Amino acid sequence: MDDETLEALRGFGGVWGRVEGRAEAAPALGDLAEAASRQCELLSALARVCPRSSAWLRRMASEEAALAARLRAEDFLAGGCGRAAAAACAVVRNPLCGLREAYNAASALGEALQAAANAAPCALRRALDPLAAGERRRACALRELILRAMCVN
Repeated sequence: MDDETLEALRGFGGVWGRVEGRAEAAPALGDLAEAASRQCELLSALARVCPRSSAWLRRMASEEAALAARLRAEDFLAGGCGRAAAAACAVVRNPLCGLREAYNAASALGEALQAAANAAPCALRRALDPLAAGERRRACALRELILRAMCVN
């Protein structure tokens, strides 16, 4: 068999799972809240070492804290049990590498939020879609900040 046929067969399990009603597991809201809390801490640490962008990074950290709180509330509404945020302590040794880490984390969190929204019931989907869009906007803004720091934008 050629590579194209083999690749199509590898992806067939997911298609068949959707036909049978076995959807891929969506990320848990509590786990997404933890990721947002870690992102908040990283952005706060970056604000301390990036003086020219500190106000902007603090605002983004505030948005991440609000996202984490909202996800915890939605998790409580969906499952009835809340969980407290785990302690987080970000250390930034190299600001540019820290910005890259924040960009990658924001991109992954945006994708995970969208996956959760796509798998959620209608009411929850309406709540999660704008949260995913906001996280994707923050990822784009971090990307632009990195490009500006590297003098390519």
